[in-house]
Amino acid sequence: MEKEILDGATTSKKDQILERLNKRNKERQNYLDVKLEQRHKECSDAEGADYFSQAFADKVKEIEARIKNLSETSAKKNQGENSSIDLARHFTEITMEIQELQRYLTNSTMFLTDFKIKACQSIVNDLSQTCEEARIKLLPKKKFGFSGRKVTPKPSLNPKLAKSDNVDGIANNEHLNTITGSKVSWTLSNKANEYICLKGEDVHSKDITIANLKNCFVELQGSAGSVQISHCTNSTFLCGPIARSLFADFCTNSTLTVACQQMRLHSSVQCQIYLHVTCRAIIEDCNRIEVGPYNYDYSGIDDDFNQANIKKDVNNYADIADFNWLSSEVPSPNWHLIKDSHSVNWNQKRQDFLSRDADNATL
Repeated sequence: MEKEILDGATTSKKDQILERLNKRNKERQNYLDVKLEQRHKECSDAEGADYFSQAFADKVKEIEARIKNLSETSAKKNQGENSSIDLARHFTEITMEIQELQRYLTNSTMFLTDFKIKACQSIVNDLSQTCEEARIKLLPKKKFGFSGRKVTPKPSLNPKLAKSDNVDGIANNEHLNTITGSKVSWTLSNKANEYICLKGEDVHSKDITIANLKNCFVELQGSAGSVQISHCTNSTFLCGPIARSLFADFCTNSTLTVACQQMRLHSSVQCQIYLHVTCRAIIEDCNRIEVGPYNYDYSGIDDDFNQANIKKDVNNYADIADFNWLSSEVPSPNWHLIKDSHSVNWNQKRQDFLSRDADNATL
């Protein structure tokens, strides 16, 4: 009897030791599996970064060569109507290639370093600027270049406010483009407390540039080529479909409603973005940004979507790349989705703005 008890105790102790050994072995195996998976991931990321660098560099060289070749070829030919149309087609194709390069960069941010992302973004910016400079130089200014004139607002309420003070030091309708580092002749600038609506030929295929607006309500009804907004405060911008990109910087307490191929927002705070974008949007040095789906409408907007070559069923408004927040596991604290974006009534907001300005004009 006593022997049986001792044998039972010995067996139980052996089982406990065996269980501990098995548990320890399992934990060790799990640790090795995690380390192996981590090593594979690091190798995969390294391979991905190497492949990206090579592919990105090759594409940059290809685009640079195409722009250079286009400039040299055009210099040898007479600029007739057919050659202008042909040039416009080539520039459209180059712009689309640059947009595709931007998409490739933004989709690769998960395995690139912060330094690498900013360096590549600078290269894409330089390519865009080089393309625009060549476009302005080679194509007729009346169709494709910045006109250098102020566009007359349609309609313009409160004539007393038509000539506003220089709020932010931007004079002579020129200012340094903080994104590309070049001088820009603004389409709209230095205005306050105005309702401005541009449509038709004032918008179609044009590069619209807006700067230094305060307490304004702006509508762009048409398919613009590109739109840039800079140094604007307490303002609302309702934009029709944009064929290429929207760039905005130094905007405060403002609302942007935009449909485009690419959207970049820099150095802005407390802004609402109602967005339709076909690739990943980018923000940098921004905070308190709210994002919701595009909800602007006007007569002929479907035709403008087709003209801008923007697919209405492809909208990546909820996929924002924050260049100041590169963690893929923790969401950026600098932006969030708007909870009830469909409740916005732009017709009512327009009427409220016009009524407010009409009341102010009678005071």
